[in-house]
Amino acid sequence: MGSIDTWKPYFNYVQEGLADGQFLNAAFTLLAAGPPRLSNIGGATAAASAISAGAGGTIAWPIGIVQNINLSHNRQFSRVFELGSERSYFISGRTIGQLGLSRILYHGPSLLRVLYAYYTDLFPPTIVPPVFENIGGITTPNPHDVKIPPGYENIFLNLASDLFAQPVGMLLYMKDSNEDTVGAGYLESCYVPTHMIATDAQGTVIQENATLQFERLVPVAVSALALINSASADSLGFAT
Repeated sequence: MGSIDTWKPYFNYVQEGLADGQFLNAAFTLLAAGPPRLSNIGGATAAASAISAGAGGTIAWPIGIVQNINLSHNRQFSRVFELGSERSYFISGRTIGQLGLSRILYHGPSLLRVLYAYYTDLFPPTIVPPVFENIGGITTPNPHDVKIPPGYENIFLNLASDLFAQPVGMLLYMKDSNEDTVGAGYLESCYVPTHMIATDAQGTVIQENATLQFERLVPVAVSALALINSASADSLGFAT
């Protein structure tokens, strides 16, 4: 919108360049589970190429029946004061990321099973086959032999299994209502410290909740919409 001097509340939007009917919501947001690191599938460039080519199923498994997700970062800061002044300084600390999600247990793999869809352990006595054929299951740097069963077939409920001492990765992929990609990111080295499953006597669904902590979020450069600004508004004829 230029400068504050040109701001006209009666005539201008604060954020220009927004096309009517082009928006983001939950229907155009996808969460998928995959291997712990992008390096397991050839890096961010390979992931972006696979996604653009429509081969996302080879690197990550879409998690269905998700009701809500909450992605948060908490960055620590130390505030330092000094004698003789009311002013202060900030020293930046570490950043901790967390993902919370809720899912309905409808039919098929449970939440913990879906999160570890890429994982492969074909050595008896505990067999953990992958839910889908994927690159990460072949190239994982730590082919851990699971000792304590997490569950069988579709239902994994035993969070005490040593399977869950191994990390997974999460792909967050966002489109708008025109199915144009807005952006994507990969949550690396995710662990599940909390899992809950609940229903009640009058309930019609069984709901699962999980909290994941991840080591870092890596942006994935995909073919996306350009940044919307005043210049794009002018080119579209929206600015006044």
